[in-house]
Amino acid sequence: MQVNIDRIQVNSGRREALPDAVRELADSISAVGLLNPITVDRDYILIAGLHRLEAAKLLGWAEIECNVSSLEGLQAELAEIDENFVRADLETLEFGKLLLRRKEIYEMLHPQVKNGGDRKSEKIRTRRARSDSDKSFVRDTADKLGISTRSVEEKIQIARDMTPRAQEIIQDAGRKIKKKDLVKLSRMEPEQQEQAAAQLAAGEI
Repeated sequence: MQVNIDRIQVNSGRREALPDAVRELADSISAVGLLNPITVDRDYILIAGLHRLEAAKLLGWAEIECNVSSLEGLQAELAEIDENFVRADLETLEFGKLLLRRKEIYEMLHPQVKNGGDRKSEKIRTRRARSDSDKSFVRDTADKLGISTRSVEEKIQIARDMTPRAQEIIQDAGRKIKKKDLVKLSRMEPEQQEQAAAQLAAGEI
């Protein structure tokens, strides 16, 4: 269905569109048209297709073809996160942060993987449930993204175990830092991470 572009809302926390990618897509749409509609929920909040939406705005369109999805709440956020994974420009740390949020949503949508049986002691049940939940999420995510389970685990470790200040330093580095170096950084004691992150950002190690 055609929807007035002014009615479509984009969540404030969503990752911004890349200007170069928008311009390239606008050129393509101008030449061959919009091949894939964007996806919105029933309140016209964007779920998938930010670059297509921005390209349509750049072209001066008043309306755009949309698929209206019944997804809402956590399901809609999950779809939005999964769309971000297809972006080739995602840095390792940012990828890991998205995976962490995906894991939180996955566990809320699949509480059965988080809850153990009733006959185990609380300590054993909690440990086993966490292990089962992690394995289930990792397998599901690796399959969906077409990457290895190890890659999923390492990226989550980076985002989970790196201190907020170390993350800021890495994100502001202005240079690509290898995943193996970020894994090492995340395994350091918190008080050591800031200095090591600064050295990585400066290319000193």
